[in-house]
Amino acid sequence: MVLHSLLRREPRGLLRRPPTAPTAEGVHRELRLPKGRTARLADGRVRIDGGWNARWLAARLTGELPASVRVEQYNAEIVIAGAASRAHDRAVEALADRLAPLAKEREWAVRRDATVLMPGGGAYVRPDIVCVRAGSAWQGEVVLGSDLALAVEVAAAPDAADDRTLKRSFYATAGVSCYVLLDLERASAVLYDIPCEGDYQQRHEAVLGDPLPLPYDTALETAVPRLYRGGM
Repeated sequence: MVLHSLLRREPRGLLRRPPTAPTAEGVHRELRLPKGRTARLADGRVRIDGGWNARWLAARLTGELPASVRVEQYNAEIVIAGAASRAHDRAVEALADRLAPLAKEREWAVRRDATVLMPGGGAYVRPDIVCVRAGSAWQGEVVLGSDLALAVEVAAAPDAADDRTLKRSFYATAGVSCYVLLDLERASAVLYDIPCEGDYQQRHEAVLGDPLPLPYDTALETAVPRLYRGGM
């Protein structure tokens, strides 16, 4: 009877209990990782050494954490970002609306719920906005970086650093044609263009609020209402 109970027992969860707050700090406090796996807080996000079973751990964490908490995987490292602020989400909504006419003209799909895979697997991210080219074989929630005409991130405190570095490298390596970074913390908008060997060859910057030229014969309006300014 005891052996039968043990065999039927559900696998132990990766959280002691649901986080009291959907923040990186709240998630970090409640983590209960397998032996040999470590987690640390850095640049406003939780970073876990996932080891050989990083994909399995990332999938388990995605299932156990609130949907508002973002889980991403960079090969053996799992990165968890806390829930975005209302100001961040409203800025993303405004940018998605501004991209809609360009997307309609070029028959792109504008997505805010996509997971972008690195070719060959082993890494994925969840951008704020993507524009998926017409004719892409992957038109669902999961897309390949090479199918994206544009990826957009809105960077804000306390975890803006990854959007400036780690995400840029990921998108370039994955073959995303252009990466737009709206940096609320630095009051700037940056276009990265022409991916090559893990980075972008061209960089164009505008002051937040000024139009940012895109390589599609148009410009992206980057003005944000006062609500978005001065931190999150």
